[in-house]
Amino acid sequence: MSQVTEIASFRRVTPGILASARLAMANDVPEVSKAEVAIILKKAAPVLGIDGATYHIMDILIGLSRADDWKGASRPIVAISNAKLAEYTARSVRQVSRCIRRLVEAGIVAYRDSPTGRRFVYRDKDGEIGKGYGLDFTPARVRIHELKRLVDEFQARLNGEQEARRTTTRLARAIVDACDAYPDQAEGWLAELEQIKRRALGLETQAQEIEDLHRRIITEVTEDAVPHEMSCEGDIHVGPNINTTPQNSFESKYKRPRSNERDSSREQNDRNAVVRPTEKKSAANRAPRERPGGAKASRSADEIQSEVLASVSVGLIRSACSEACELTGRSFKSWPELTGSAEIMRVMIGLSEAAWLDGAGKVGRYAAAAILITVLEKSMRSPEQISSPGGYFRAMIDRAVEGSLHLEKSLFGLADGALKRARDSAS
Repeated sequence: MSQVTEIASFRRVTPGILASARLAMANDVPEVSKAEVAIILKKAAPVLGIDGATYHIMDILIGLSRADDWKGASRPIVAISNAKLAEYTARSVRQVSRCIRRLVEAGIVAYRDSPTGRRFVYRDKDGEIGKGYGLDFTPARVRIHELKRLVDEFQARLNGEQEARRTTTRLARAIVDACDAYPDQAEGWLAELEQIKRRALGLETQAQEIEDLHRRIITEVTEDAVPHEMSCEGDIHVGPNINTTPQNSFESKYKRPRSNERDSSREQNDRNAVVRPTEKKSAANRAPRERPGGAKASRSADEIQSEVLASVSVGLIRSACSEACELTGRSFKSWPELTGSAEIMRVMIGLSEAAWLDGAGKVGRYAAAAILITVLEKSMRSPEQISSPGGYFRAMIDRAVEGSLHLEKSLFGLADGALKRARDSAS
């Protein structure tokens, strides 16, 4: 017998609302756990256009549902008023109503309205729902396989675009280097490169065209540089000069091989033109310099990043932000891998691209990514305490610029909380 989903007469019905109601009436509901659906929904949020306040409300609704209601023939119905949701999220009732409507039209929640419009759930002695009115997550259960496919396609597209950006940046720099080495042909090569960039092409198509141009340049340069049919007339035979004198190991211990360019190459204003060696980076962890007036001197993003990440490692982030790692599907074994997932993490907390780029420009991409995953982890564990994750991220960026951010303390606290939860669940 199919379930009946009632929609109140005061609602303006749209095709999306009707589609969700039809999904809620399905009898063949896949067997899936609450945790699995929650992870898939959060990963699929960017695909479904769910972000900001709507994402926050979806997270709260999933958390309020009971795990047993997601099993078997039960229906995961959440009965909470819009006024209470507005109180939890620090938003207006009207905005909460619009966010719930977006969730319904996205096909993951259905309205199950009572005749009076109130939301309530009656349970029997076994804890099963006898009669319930509210927000039904049955459409999400029915679409679980479709949502998994959408998540896989979205992740593959993100990975492809990221690889295309890397290829474009790397080969464009190589082409510029080739122009510096061959100035006679530089004008034509640079014109072709700019023409490719100006055309409205997709990232992968642009990367492919730049790769073809780079391959052609290498071929032209190689063919011009390799002489053909060289004569051996006038050649003389010279034995190889091989120094067989053993080097004194005691002397070699104190004579480390290194390039003179690292010490001699300078830019204007007496700045190093290349990255200084590790043994000369002693100033990276020092306290910020102060001007005579007492105010802190303006620091570069690299200096702020070194200060923020002085006691932070990727391993600490992986241990402290276990839920964020599970949500993004990454293990984060390196800083580039963490930075590569910043795009999907910023969407999950409702952070705009402009705010992310501004934060990365102020404190460095690695430090900004570490702050971003910390905010994501905190918002997942305590959504009621962080009403605006995007604003929380910007506040942490400002504290990092001021020199008052202690990111390692937050991460150690999160890691300790994860360890306690693991022990409690084991016991």
